[in-house]
Amino acid sequence: MPGAHVRQLIQRQVHAWEIALPLATPLPFSGPYVFSGSGSSFYLAQTATYFALSLGLEARAVPSTDIMLEPEIALRGQGTLIIISRSGTTTEALWASEQARNSHWPVVAVSCHSQSPLVAHADHAIVSPQGEDNTIVMVQSFSSMLYLLQRVLALTAGNNLYGSDDLHLVTSVFDQASTAVDSLFDANLPRRLYVLGGGVRYGIAQEGALKAQEMSNQCAMAYVPLEFRHGPWGSVKSDDVIVMLGQTRHRRWETELGCELMQRTPHVIGIAQKEWFTSAFLHPKVFLPSTWPDAALGPVSLIPLQTLAWQWTMALGKDPDNPSNITRVVELHDTQFP
Repeated sequence: MPGAHVRQLIQRQVHAWEIALPLATPLPFSGPYVFSGSGSSFYLAQTATYFALSLGLEARAVPSTDIMLEPEIALRGQGTLIIISRSGTTTEALWASEQARNSHWPVVAVSCHSQSPLVAHADHAIVSPQGEDNTIVMVQSFSSMLYLLQRVLALTAGNNLYGSDDLHLVTSVFDQASTAVDSLFDANLPRRLYVLGGGVRYGIAQEGALKAQEMSNQCAMAYVPLEFRHGPWGSVKSDDVIVMLGQTRHRRWETELGCELMQRTPHVIGIAQKEWFTSAFLHPKVFLPSTWPDAALGPVSLIPLQTLAWQWTMALGKDPDNPSNITRVVELHDTQFP
């Protein structure tokens, strides 16, 4: 069946998180931390950066191409490079790590492959052993690496952020998402998708939009919620879908925006903890676990976005397992670099 593999990954990815959890240990190097990657891995880097900042750690996110091309700017001063690559073979990641070593920065590799070149040449590795997707688009690889990295950062900061391990609550998120997303597809398929998320959710919003683009080849964009009023929402039409990745601590501002958007399109879905929603938000809802710290919900909030991308692609008669015009790993060939 087309799309069966990706759907199974979305539904069961929490198993990869469970396998990764015991491997979390504090980072052996001090900050500031520069999180880096390309494509999905850069969006993961952005999410990890905001999460680290929320814990009081000094961090910033830089695309691996910026480190590759301008290390004197991207790696100014002292710090630790945390470079992310599912395969551990992405050319930009390998070249960025080489530039870091040339700058005498320790390198921490985040990957799903312990035997990869990136991990082999790193000073320290964070590996999700069951994270590999064996497909083109990143699904459980992204979420499991992020989940493991967040655990590592919490330990590094000495912050008992998580409390008890309640991964069993994640199962209901997929079930909710499947129902909620179904309600967004009426007789007319979406013209385009907007995903709104700020701060620690901005990288998740970008990854959700990218998944929809990769699988369906349709138009999907990500924005910071309160920035959406400053021009982008002028293009919203009634057949567009808008996803709001709410954060409970930003409830007042985000829910006000959500109610305004409901006047522009009936296809608005909220993904947040139950405490975020108001009585005025009558559109489809996906409740994220309230027992989790709001800042740590990035991996969980991604599940409904992956589900939406999958269902949109299937509705178009395309195969999420075999998206068009993209490859699993980007490899560059330049004998003059690094």
